[in-house]
Amino acid sequence: MKRIFLHSKRVFQNHWFIIAIAWAVSFVFGITAFLLFLIYSLNFKEGPVDVKEILNNFTEEELAIVLSDNVDESVSDDEYLQLLARYQSQFCPKKIDYMTTWTGSEVSDSTYIMYYEVKKNFEVIDKDVLRNNILTTINKNNAQTIRLARSHRNMVLRYTDSKSGDYFDIVIDNNELKAA
Repeated sequence: MKRIFLHSKRVFQNHWFIIAIAWAVSFVFGITAFLLFLIYSLNFKEGPVDVKEILNNFTEEELAIVLSDNVDESVSDDEYLQLLARYQSQFCPKKIDYMTTWTGSEVSDSTYIMYYEVKKNFEVIDKDVLRNNILTTINKNNAQTIRLARSHRNMVLRYTDSKSGDYFDIVIDNNELKAA
């Protein structure tokens, strides 16, 4: 043990400058990693889900219906979509990426609207590319898509500029939902 201590002491005395630089570099990397994590968590971390609030706003039966992967025929498509919009809005605002926040959902007679707030200039958003990306992610076998298509509603994704209040809609019509 004494030998190891003396060897370590000799190495430190001979190479103290290199050890100090290595320590400083690792310290800088550690601080940098910590700051990156802090910035990430401030921008992307969502608050905890309030389970009590969800249980107060939804019955067990409603939760079972909205969370099921199967289409429950005992519930009409209109009732299901109203319940789904209410359930989805419970989790909003929800940060989607660094510039987009989902702010809620709503059902009307002819549309299912999902509201988004964007912290970026609309001119740089390619609406055709965004629309095509949305179309490729729609799962036609999903209970929500099946019910939305059967209800003869269009899906509207409304993107609102957080600064100006201007907005644009991406509309996926009912025929596209059926073909998805």
